[in-house]
Amino acid sequence: MRAFRIVLAGHGSFPAAMLATAELICGTIPEALAVGLDPHETPDSFAEKMRAAIGHDGRRVLVLCDLLGGTPYNVASSIARRSPRVAAVAGTNLAIVVEAALATDPLDDAFADRLVELGRAGITETGRHRVRRAS
Repeated sequence: MRAFRIVLAGHGSFPAAMLATAELICGTIPEALAVGLDPHETPDSFAEKMRAAIGHDGRRVLVLCDLLGGTPYNVASSIARRSPRVAAVAGTNLAIVVEAALATDPLDDAFADRLVELGRAGITETGRHRVRRAS
């Protein structure tokens, strides 16, 4: 069983759609929440939603964000800098969500690094004359 909560954070309905899609692969993902930034929200109101999703029970929390530099990531990284129990990753793709959902590893730097590498490794471009992997 996974020892940490997962919060998918991003713009609009993307986090909820990513969670629903991951659950097509993994089945129900316990202790996973989606938090979407609505067009009318301010960074402060989104931060309130994010803090509520992270919770105050002392458990470790992995926040998987859609876009580096976007409000969801900026809010999550601000929280993570102040709380050692929270880690934030930007540029999340489905492979990262599935790996995190099925994890038995502790949420530490090595695990976060592995998620980032897994996300990078899953990005490819296939054209008529070449296959190129992201590095």
